[in-house]
Amino acid sequence: MNILTLIKKELPDEKLYLFINRFIFTFLFLFVGLPLWYSTTTTYRAPLPYSRITTLASTSSEDVTVTNLTSFQAASSYEISFYLVNNNDENYSLNKTEYEEIIASTIAPYLINTYSKYIDFDISTEIISNTRGILPSETIHSLEKRQIPFFINKLEYLLHRSTKHYREKIFFILFIPDEKQTPLTIENNPQNSIIVPKWGSVIFYNKYNSQENLNVIMKQFLNHFNQLLGIETIDQWISLRTIENYNNGRQTLLTLSQLLLSIPNIVIDDIMAKKIHNSVDLLEQCQENKQHNICQQGRLLADQVFFDPSLLKLLYFPDDQKFAIYVPLYLPMGAPLAWTLFNDIKFLIDIIKRNR
Repeated sequence: MNILTLIKKELPDEKLYLFINRFIFTFLFLFVGLPLWYSTTTTYRAPLPYSRITTLASTSSEDVTVTNLTSFQAASSYEISFYLVNNNDENYSLNKTEYEEIIASTIAPYLINTYSKYIDFDISTEIISNTRGILPSETIHSLEKRQIPFFINKLEYLLHRSTKHYREKIFFILFIPDEKQTPLTIENNPQNSIIVPKWGSVIFYNKYNSQENLNVIMKQFLNHFNQLLGIETIDQWISLRTIENYNNGRQTLLTLSQLLLSIPNIVIDDIMAKKIHNSVDLLEQCQENKQHNICQQGRLLADQVFFDPSLLKLLYFPDDQKFAIYVPLYLPMGAPLAWTLFNDIKFLIDIIKRNR
């Protein structure tokens, strides 16, 4: 005799219907609903090669002993921005198309042909007009050294910073003073330019009384680029970059793994996990062969994961806050249902015992 037949003997049809519905609902709530809720609110983290990261970080490596305080450290990627800042009304500004053509014909080909196989970078151009108030005076003709930091601070306010934190932004600015300020020179600076370490450079172009070819002036930015990146010879620079990328890449992975182990609510989805695995693979290859492109790509992937905003999407919802929100919701309903399920199971056991 099956259990349903035994229950029918003990309960009338109306109570039997209520009993079955109540039993099914309670069972689904406690053994399907609650586990499903818990699994969907638990932070997902794909498997990661923690042991390989620790081994990689603990491996001894050549250190970069040459420190250049004026140049950028090796970055996984760069944004090179060329700005034309016209300190006059738009009637006297260069046409944007003309400015882009100058960049495309003088600077971009050299950078792409010389450095694109060694570093990852993007080139952009922008024109800013009507910038009165940046210079100390409307009729200034000589910028003193003590005035340069204030000028750079005001100028930087107009520029756009990179939205990707792992990318270094390099600014190259062609500044055209207006007619009242022309000619504008820099104190004790025959090149009439400013190089700001780990930031970029500014060239003053006295358009209204200058006979110099703008193409020639723009090529000065190439020398500034080499100075800002600390490039003396390509071979030496690539060797230093390879070591820096390897060391920085594995340090980024180690910091990330320590962060993930200490904060369990950081999400690592399958895409981020794949990047981490690929980064570890590349940096392990770099450890063996010291190939620059492999080291750079390994570091780039590590930086992309470290600064990816998806890691933070559940960081502000720790487990104690989840329970503080859901316990008042589920406990008043779950406790009576659990007690009801207990009594129903006890009732079924009694029926089975009596009909043995």
